[in-house]
Amino acid sequence: MAPRKRGGSGRGGLSFIFCCFNSSDHPEITYRLREDFALQAMEPSLPMPGYDELDGMFSELVDELDLTEKHREAMFALPAEKKWQIYCSKKKEQEENKSATSWPEYYIDQLNSMAARKTLLALEKEDEEERNKTIESLKTALRTQPMRFVTRFIDLDGLTCILNFLKSMDYETTESQIHTSLIGCIKALMNNSQGRAHVLSHSESINIIAQSLATENIKTKVAVLEIMGAVCLVPGGHKKILEAMLHYQRFACERTRFQTLINDLDRSTGAIQR
Repeated sequence: MAPRKRGGSGRGGLSFIFCCFNSSDHPEITYRLREDFALQAMEPSLPMPGYDELDGMFSELVDELDLTEKHREAMFALPAEKKWQIYCSKKKEQEENKSATSWPEYYIDQLNSMAARKTLLALEKEDEEERNKTIESLKTALRTQPMRFVTRFIDLDGLTCILNFLKSMDYETTESQIHTSLIGCIKALMNNSQGRAHVLSHSESINIIAQSLATENIKTKVAVLEIMGAVCLVPGGHKKILEAMLHYQRFACERTRFQTLINDLDRSTGAIQR
């Protein structure tokens, strides 16, 4: 993905505010668990097992949801009947989703295939929309599927597939919704504790994410900045972001670090005095 020179007129601006909060938990990127943890209401079709067996089954389900300690306590405090209802609801949902798109292998094959076709110029509009639909589906899966989906995606080096796609994009793809959706997949992966640790431990991930600031697509820029802002709140993350911005300075041939961000803010607010 090569940086592109901007025209003098620009295409709109970028305005954002970072708010930092003191917290012992790692920051979530975008998605939040609803406080009521609403699940589809249903009458269990099977008789409820004994309390000990139910607690064991329910514990496995809660582990797959990768909840914070606060939400785990709330789940385990539910009455047995509610636990059984939730368990049956989630298992029914998993049975209904046993299609090709519920397997990480499917998405990794699709990502590799898309990355091999480096340009959008030869694609019909329907094909481009179908590619974006697939990536959006992966984003949803990383956010909603059980933990084993995320673990399998990580084990199959799915993150590297996304990063390779980002690195290989031509200008048209860089400015498309596909780029925004790919960054969204990384955000969804980082909203999971294992996924977040995997992204942060990857030797190139933050640098490649930073390279996406070279786009003119405001939605993509904002998504990248949301990731980088959240990484700053993780222990050792601030240093990673500073190093990534140094990398971006070289990548985009900036005269000074943060030049692109300052220019974007200036185009948005006109506050910089020359």
